[in-house]
Amino acid sequence: MAERREHQEEMATGVEEAREWAESHRKYAAMMYGKFPEYVKSLGGITSCLEIGSGPATLTAMVAECNRRLHVTALDISPHMVAVAREYVAEKKLHDRIHLVIGDAADEEVMGGLGQFDLVYSFFSLHHWEDPKKVIGNLLQATTDEGRLYLHDFRRVWWARYVPVGGRDKRVIAAAYTPGEVRALLGQLGVHHYESRQAFPCFQSVVVAKEATAMQTPVAS
Repeated sequence: MAERREHQEEMATGVEEAREWAESHRKYAAMMYGKFPEYVKSLGGITSCLEIGSGPATLTAMVAECNRRLHVTALDISPHMVAVAREYVAEKKLHDRIHLVIGDAADEEVMGGLGQFDLVYSFFSLHHWEDPKKVIGNLLQATTDEGRLYLHDFRRVWWARYVPVGGRDKRVIAAAYTPGEVRALLGQLGVHHYESRQAFPCFQSVVVAKEATAMQTPVAS
C-alpha cells in the first residue's frame, strides 16, 4: 500500500466561487450521501445533530427535511461557504432548525461552545484534518453519552493510480486513510469498539456508539 500523501483543498476565495462549487456539488448529492438522511431518521428519538465540514449545507438540508423534529448545527471553516449555506437554508425555509457556524473542528474552544449532540457526523472531511486525532477527540466530546459519531470518507486503495479519473480525485484518494489507519487513530483515543463499513469503490464509514464504547461492548464485529 502506498504511503499517505497529505492533500489540502483550497478554500473558496469569495462567495461567487463558493456558489459555483455548491451548484456543482448539489448535482451529485444523492450519489454522495445515499440514504444517510434515512439512517438518521432510523435512529429514532434524536433531536440534535452536529455536522462537521458542512460546506454549502446540501447534506444539512437533506437531513433536516427528512427529520422534521431535528435541529442541526452545521460547522464549516470557510466563511464564504457558510454565506452560501445561509442562502440555501433560507431558500429551503429551514432557518428555524439549522444553525450555521463558522469555525474549525480542531479548535477546542469553538467545539466546547457548541454543546453536545445526539449525533455528530462528517462526510469527506477526515482526509483534510491536519490533526485527525485531535479533531476526532473533539467530536467525541461533542457527542452525548448515549449518542453516536459517524464518519464517512474515502479510503486509500493501491489501485487508484490506475483508475481513469481526474488528478484531483487521485490526490484525494491518496490522502485518505486505510481502515487500519482509522483503527489506529481510534485506538489512540481509547475507542476499540465501533462499526466499520466499506463500500465500492473506495469509501468507508465508521460509527462509534459512545454508550457501547464506555461499556466496552462491541457495536459490531
